[in-house]
Amino acid sequence: MDNQSEKIYINLTKNPDWKSPEDKLPIYVGPKNMKHPDKNWTIGVNINGKWYNQAAFPSKDQDGKLKAGELTIILTPSGAGKSTNNSFASETKSANNEYTF
Repeated sequence: MDNQSEKIYINLTKNPDWKSPEDKLPIYVGPKNMKHPDKNWTIGVNINGKWYNQAAFPSKDQDGKLKAGELTIILTPSGAGKSTNNSFASETKSANNEYTF
């Protein structure tokens, strides 16, 4: 018998560093992993045995304009490359709701 649920639960918490969409930071991030309070680790989501980090950014339309009240949730495989700048993620140059981690 398979005990795995077909549901995927993604926990998010407000990013205290986010001030506005111009910050290029996620509005919401995974909650802090309190099993390791001395580390800057968050709780991700396990999908079929692979861990993913979650983040939510303001949604944009095809012209790159912000869509009021909408979020784009992004799941990125854990350890899938790190940003080389100080921001958590940066927008792609196209206006297609994609972000580069």
